[in-house]
Amino acid sequence: MPSPYYRESGIDHVDPEPVNVLPASEMTIGSVFADGHVDDAAVVKKHRRRSLMADIYPVMMVLADLMLISAIFGLACWLRYDTELLHAMSRKVLLVCGAISMLGVAMVGGYSYKTNTTSVRFVSEHIIVSIASFIGVFFIIYSFVTYGYQMNSGRSVVALTMVAFPVCSILYRMGLGKVKNHFRKGNALCIIGTGWSARDLYRRLKASNSTCEVMTFDPHGDREGQRLCNRDDSSPMIEPLGEVRLRSSMRGKYVENYVLTCPLEELPSDFQKRLAVAQFSGHKVCSYESYLMGQMKIMPPGKVSMSWALEEGFLCNRNKTYERIKRFGDIMVGLTGLIVFAPVFIVVGILVKLTSPGPIIFKQQRVGRREEPFDIYKFRSMTVRTEEEAGSMYTQKNDPRVTKIGGFLRKTRIDELPQFWNVLKGDLSLIGPRAEWVDLVKGYEQRFPYYHFRHAVKPGITGWAQVNYSYGANDEDTVEKLNYDLYYVRKHSMILDAVIVVKTVYMVLFGRGQ
Repeated sequence: MPSPYYRESGIDHVDPEPVNVLPASEMTIGSVFADGHVDDAAVVKKHRRRSLMADIYPVMMVLADLMLISAIFGLACWLRYDTELLHAMSRKVLLVCGAISMLGVAMVGGYSYKTNTTSVRFVSEHIIVSIASFIGVFFIIYSFVTYGYQMNSGRSVVALTMVAFPVCSILYRMGLGKVKNHFRKGNALCIIGTGWSARDLYRRLKASNSTCEVMTFDPHGDREGQRLCNRDDSSPMIEPLGEVRLRSSMRGKYVENYVLTCPLEELPSDFQKRLAVAQFSGHKVCSYESYLMGQMKIMPPGKVSMSWALEEGFLCNRNKTYERIKRFGDIMVGLTGLIVFAPVFIVVGILVKLTSPGPIIFKQQRVGRREEPFDIYKFRSMTVRTEEEAGSMYTQKNDPRVTKIGGFLRKTRIDELPQFWNVLKGDLSLIGPRAEWVDLVKGYEQRFPYYHFRHAVKPGITGWAQVNYSYGANDEDTVEKLNYDLYYVRKHSMILDAVIVVKTVYMVLFGRGQ
């Protein structure tokens, strides 16, 4: 009998839509668990501790920091006061010290198992966030927490805590990092596939100084016995797909990830079942795209399409609170920067004028949000030339166009200080993709598909691409920086912005600019 809807519509009968059932095949019939592809008991026992350590590492580090900062704070109170310890300790002050300090550690990756805590960069960034935490803790405590009443724990206690904690944190993380790196040398990463994506992943792992042994397996069988990268004798030898065991270890090495760099449909049906079982069994199986997004924080090259902006997880223009907070922060930063650096403006202006003829301020039209053009302002760091004399649009290493003072200005990024005016006006944000020259953008949009997506957010003085990749000197560099920019467009947040600020300070202090 027809439903009321169909009766009212004058429709007596509607044929039911056919159920879309996939044709039965060897892969779809039966259970994926039927083949029993599981680890041997001895293998499970051997690598259980290592896998468990990687899983609980963040929790252990958080608990260790909580105990450490509490112990330092209690010791400082005991040394400072003769009264009972619990009476001398202010729990509110301890909470602020702990929360701000641990937030800073989290920003530089101090709770991530993947972070190399023995590197100079990690130590430097830890020191930077510790200085910021020191200032922030004193500001919050004496402006809000203790406003209107006397605090039990004095300034000396807070100062000692905020100085001793980062020192102890760096030292014990360096010790743990050495132990962790020692064990990771016995780890492996298995790449399933031999195409461009497999080679790209291997090059990125090599560039990041990964200590994992890379194993590569051919799903088609036409490149077995060859090097993954023909011109790189250190690249792994390609092995048959049948050698993959999809267990927690391969040849005695703990496998951190199985990364699939070819379409799943190209694999034999039996191997697809084994991949599913491995994933359900707790082994880390992922695609090339998810590995780059999750571990390397970059959009996979060539994986962006017009439907990209409609995918889940795209944050652009969906968080109005974030946009308002960011704009308020930009206004405050712009005003503060213009006031604080006013003496620097005068000194740099004089030096620019004395070292080369031409204007002090360089003005150029750049592309802003949604491709709106605007004029950007910088201290001039290159000689004044006509368009015919200018040569390459890219700045090269040891570029003869850079003035005597210009090299220093570019390396320390002092040449970008006038951009605080652009930030105050709203042309720029503090954080965002680099604002490129209008003429360059026209060429990029013709050569690089979907380059225009980076203009979905407001450009910035510094950004995710700037702190992760050197100045673009050719089209290859531009594509790489584009992938970092697109990651920011998709994942931008206040936490990511704070991480970029820390990394920018590191680059300025250690002269990593160009």
